[in-house]
Amino acid sequence: MVSMFKRLLLGSFLILSLYGDEAPVPPEVIEKQLRDAEAEFQVAKSMFNPWYAGPLLTPSAHILAPGSVNIQPYLFYTNNYAKYDQSGHSHKIAHLHTINPTVPGIIGMLPWMDLTFNFQGVWNQAAKQYTGFWGDTSVGLGFGLLAERPYSPAILIAVKESFPTGRYQKLNPKKAGTDSTGAGSYITTFSLNLAKVLWWIPLHPMNFRISLNYTLPSLVSVKGLNSYGGASGTMGRVHPGNTFQGDLGFEYSFTQKWVAALDVVYSYSRKTTFSGKTGFTAPGTPAVVGGPFNDQFSLAPALEYNPTANLSYLVGTWFTVWGRNSFNFASAVFTFEYTF
Repeated sequence: MVSMFKRLLLGSFLILSLYGDEAPVPPEVIEKQLRDAEAEFQVAKSMFNPWYAGPLLTPSAHILAPGSVNIQPYLFYTNNYAKYDQSGHSHKIAHLHTINPTVPGIIGMLPWMDLTFNFQGVWNQAAKQYTGFWGDTSVGLGFGLLAERPYSPAILIAVKESFPTGRYQKLNPKKAGTDSTGAGSYITTFSLNLAKVLWWIPLHPMNFRISLNYTLPSLVSVKGLNSYGGASGTMGRVHPGNTFQGDLGFEYSFTQKWVAALDVVYSYSRKTTFSGKTGFTAPGTPAVVGGPFNDQFSLAPALEYNPTANLSYLVGTWFTVWGRNSFNFASAVFTFEYTF
């Protein structure tokens, strides 16, 4: 069929060349054009609609279709093995191990709006002490500003509210901080997300995501030992610092089913302040509540397998590469996604 088409097209070019006003087109030029057109046709046949579950951390900029539900449970295992000082130098600390199962989900509500939620548990282990409890819970809304088109990205804005369902105050001094599983604050987060699939390499499309987030925590009333410090006799109000976080997500398609992913994350939090009675530690020194600013730069590479358009599996790691007044950590991450 292709050979017959080539002969017909070649004959048409020759006839037009003989009877046209312009000089005849050499047959070898026509043959080259046909070879180039056939090569482009073969590349087009090999192209595919890529399947992406998204990288591990950077959220989507697409609105879920009305009536659809997306569930993506995660399991994080994290070892906080060191801490950065204010100058960015890492110092070893007693390891704090955390297992954090989370269940985020999205419900499609309207063509331009969806509902998000996240439930989580936290299990901590340090100094031969361990404790498990609920973590904080969040609910949010996403609003689609622009659908992805050939020459423009998808754009979404979102607002999310986190509720203090975790344990954050009146902690047990004998538990070495393992019974702290929440922030105790109502935290409002505003997000701007962008996403675009690019076909720079026709057989290996790439997906880019950007997420810019700003959080506003509420004041937290605390008693005793709490997630922000303190000791027996501590009583007052903590004002957690506002936080900015920027995520850059990248996915590279080896095939339609196999994808390499990477997240690049930077976060910065202002200092956390306290007003009230600080209380005293066991040796009799004044307790410390709150802390200085902190920031952190981290990476999260992953491998993604998509057996169908609605089901995906991701496995990867998340680790810090630099920080100030923050933990130096390494995490193993597993998640799967299903849309129905």
